[in-house]
Amino acid sequence: MKRFAESSEYRPKSSVLINGDMVHYKLLTKEDEAALKGFFETIPETEVDLLRSDVRNPAVIASWVERIDYSRVLPVVAWNESEDTIAGVATLHFTQGVYRHIADIRIVVGTDYRKLGLGSAMIKELIEIGNQLGLHFLKAEILSENKLALKAFRQLGFEAKVTLEGCYMTRKDEPRDIVLMLKRLTINMEEDMFYLF
Repeated sequence: MKRFAESSEYRPKSSVLINGDMVHYKLLTKEDEAALKGFFETIPETEVDLLRSDVRNPAVIASWVERIDYSRVLPVVAWNESEDTIAGVATLHFTQGVYRHIADIRIVVGTDYRKLGLGSAMIKELIEIGNQLGLHFLKAEILSENKLALKAFRQLGFEAKVTLEGCYMTRKDEPRDIVLMLKRLTINMEEDMFYLF
């Protein structure tokens, strides 16, 4: 599978939201640490408790930024029009070995940019990148209570495969149900024939 080695391999893009605001997509760089910290400070505490990492801990954000490796995790950041505030963060998490053709997708939308189409736009951007990199599937794990996210992923071709009851544990030790969703991407027939023989 192909991977981006550096940010210059990604072509920055823009999209217009439902309210007419424009956002610009770029890969996260080390210079974005302060903006990323500021972004996660705006996320409500009730939602922060549901995220995989303690994003309110500056050391966590610093370690992400310090260890950027686009071949392992590809972080796409949506910036506001003036590019001084992060509106959303979407990441592709690549796997190795027998699952190297699948990437996990994760998205956090800033509170001021919800219900404006940004989440769907970021999912579309990751789908396009996945196709560009020759991935076969994108996988998303969505909390079953997050109906808006489930709907957005479904509308973009993700299929719910299974609900894992109590398999997600919040940092407050509360078990939650998650829905495992998959989207099949455009398949490169030449590459597939190679794997078949």
